[in-house]
Amino acid sequence: MKKRSIALLLAVAMLFTMVLSACGGDSNSSSQGSSSEAGASSAAGNESSSEAGESSAESSEASTGNKAAAGITTEVGTPREDTLIVECQSSTDCAGQFNTYMTGTGTGFGIHQLMSAHLWEMQTAQGRQYGEVVESAEPNEDFTEWTVKIRQGIKWSDGEDLNAEDVEFTFTMIKENDNIGAHSYTNMYIDKVEKVDDYTVKFTMTEPFPRLDQCFGITVWGCDWRIVPQHIYSTVGDVTQFKDEQPVVAGPYTVDQYDPLGSWILYKLRDDWQQSTLGVVGAAEFGYTADQVPPKYVWFRYLGDSTTKQMAMVNNEVDILCEMTLEELTAMNEMNDKIDAWMNEFPYANADDPGAKGIVFNCGLGAPYDNADFRWGICLALDIDSLSENIFSGAGRAAPIPLLNNTNVMQELYTIPMTEWLENFELDLGDGTKFKPYDTGYAERMAQKLGYEGTEEEKINAFGAGWWKHDEEAATKLLNKAGLEKVDGKWQYEGKPFTFEMSYLADSEFQVGRGVQAAFNQLQAFGFDCTITSKSSSTWSVDDTNGNYQIAGYWPSGGNYLKDIYRPFTGFDNTLIQPVGQNSQGGYGGRWNNQRVTDILHEMANLSPEKDEDKCYELATEMLQEFVKDMPVINFLSGTKFVPTNSTYWQGYPCFDDPYDGPWWWWSCFKYMLPKFSAVEG
Repeated sequence: MKKRSIALLLAVAMLFTMVLSACGGDSNSSSQGSSSEAGASSAAGNESSSEAGESSAESSEASTGNKAAAGITTEVGTPREDTLIVECQSSTDCAGQFNTYMTGTGTGFGIHQLMSAHLWEMQTAQGRQYGEVVESAEPNEDFTEWTVKIRQGIKWSDGEDLNAEDVEFTFTMIKENDNIGAHSYTNMYIDKVEKVDDYTVKFTMTEPFPRLDQCFGITVWGCDWRIVPQHIYSTVGDVTQFKDEQPVVAGPYTVDQYDPLGSWILYKLRDDWQQSTLGVVGAAEFGYTADQVPPKYVWFRYLGDSTTKQMAMVNNEVDILCEMTLEELTAMNEMNDKIDAWMNEFPYANADDPGAKGIVFNCGLGAPYDNADFRWGICLALDIDSLSENIFSGAGRAAPIPLLNNTNVMQELYTIPMTEWLENFELDLGDGTKFKPYDTGYAERMAQKLGYEGTEEEKINAFGAGWWKHDEEAATKLLNKAGLEKVDGKWQYEGKPFTFEMSYLADSEFQVGRGVQAAFNQLQAFGFDCTITSKSSSTWSVDDTNGNYQIAGYWPSGGNYLKDIYRPFTGFDNTLIQPVGQNSQGGYGGRWNNQRVTDILHEMANLSPEKDEDKCYELATEMLQEFVKDMPVINFLSGTKFVPTNSTYWQGYPCFDDPYDGPWWWWSCFKYMLPKFSAVEG
């Protein structure tokens, strides 16, 4: 955590200060664009704007007036001192759609963070999974049956108890509906789910299955098994066509209003929130008390382009952003010293988001995408130094092993122990020569370029243990071996001009967007006649599952905070592969087919991560070696998140100095951080 060269920071700060200087005005004022956008649609949702206004007035009267935000009203009519404002990375094309089993639902738009109920949740700082709906789960001797006790006391927002009927109904619904994404995977391992009594269900598995919690609960962002209220969903004909515009929820918040254009959702804390998942589970797992009350309102907003987001943050119109660049963070801090990130010095970011970013090949399209020589040729044509500099000015940890998130935990558990194998790994270039592609010099090069002073261990932690060599000669030989030929400086395949499209998610996930753009520029310079495009969030997610892309910036990288890495890679089981154009049914959208990986997954599935820990680790290492050999995706950097926060009106965010959790506002665990947040005193 050493300070970087100051020259770059001052330069970008000065540059961006000129851009932001036009904002001016009172820091409590609203930007013109966001005000008109919110005002035009504030009447949408479950309460009218007049009701919201009355609520605002009542709250203002009750206010003590000693909060930093006292007297300020938001654009949706709520008291600012009661309203935490969180950025959502993209708008939704499906406004008013809150059923996560319907295609296109913007799950990360606060839905799974504030309303959904899951069997198990994850505490990332402790590397601990804990039960949310589940109180306990006991297997029989051979792991073919699990007896699951449901937590008592959790109520749906309409007052009904969450119980065994809801769990049984949800899993039966998924098993019987092949239009639900988790259908195939669920049926592969679960034979049936039966209610035993009001708070007990029995899972009967299709085979010995020792990881019910990991595979059907949350270990990272979220999961596909969200418990729904049986008394609501059982009345619906086709659940995959049910928008659920006024959702009954088990989480602590309900929908108060939403923008019919899809740019924001206002959530309101349930009056009986202590009977929600947060109230019941928070007390049991984190010791939260009744006086640790989360914010009354949480307003998820899509703020628009980068400049608009920065203006809103500097003007205190938003408390939490999901992702920014290093230069944007620095510029905002120059304008408003209440804005900070995970660290207050280089590298500033949290590099342990288990979602390594890079490019993914759609192997389902056939040749040449399904050819490892083609994929390796693309890899060696890329220059990681330049990629990293173009993404976040060099900040970030390189992630060499395909599909493995190179978080600090995973690097220590797998990447570094595999160093000898990686250094000795060879590629057959097809002309009788071999090539060793692994490069351990990346961290030292980046440290020198950025003026980063530290021990070798600190440099490896900051920049990674290694990546792949940039070697255009070796890349050319591998592409030739895959059937490509460069003619007059342009690549052809089987005698015809070869072109492909590279795509990424628009206006969101800056790390992956910049990475795809930088890779596009390098590959064009290398002679590929490729194009580049961005896609909206709903198109992006559908294209992933249906395989409607060629090379794209998806992040299928598997990883968690556990030594046992079986769960993140279950989607790479080749029995889940569907034809391009059809829903991948819980399988990997890139449709990579590796029989040895499938065999390893099947063997690991029947091993206990506790009783068979050594064997599981041995198989996991072999699986990672298969990933390297085939290079189905090219990871650039591990998930690098600057996640700015603004402490003008709210405080208590997790950070490097108080890492009670990670800065994952877009993960389902966000609701369990909220009791730690408090309004700043004025």
